[in-house]
Amino acid sequence: MNPAEEIVKFWLQMNGYFLQSSIRLPRNKEIDILAIDTKGNKFHIEVSVSVRMANYKFNAKELAKKFSINKFLSISKEVKSKIGSNYQKKFVVGKVLRGNKDIRDEFITECKKLNIDVLKFDDILKEVSDSLSTHSHLNPIIKAIQLSKIFNY
Repeated sequence: MNPAEEIVKFWLQMNGYFLQSSIRLPRNKEIDILAIDTKGNKFHIEVSVSVRMANYKFNAKELAKKFSINKFLSISKEVKSKIGSNYQKKFVVGKVLRGNKDIRDEFITECKKLNIDVLKFDDILKEVSDSLSTHSHLNPIIKAIQLSKIFNY
């Protein structure tokens, strides 16, 4: 269970998406999330968030190209076989650092040029946290966010 993926899945469901996740593929590959919204729009969503953020050697353009190939193009055949060829690509990211410099905004711009919409994980996490009331959640990750909110952490 990937905590960041669980939070993204909760957020998608909270916003009316239907989804399938953690789809295992040959050659140790995986589709993080396939989703469909209430209008019938289809999405391939990959999540790359870590508490120990990688310090990338690449500039934003090189990094966007690398992620496009590794996260989307390398499994596009399998995605198309599951949801057809008319879908949008979304990439959820945390911080994107090169050296000590945050290059996330540049990375987002470069991804857009490759037809990949980038979502900021911190925005998703805030929206999830703000939406939680006091009713019980079975998902332990969502429950932990709820407890942190209630006890002001």
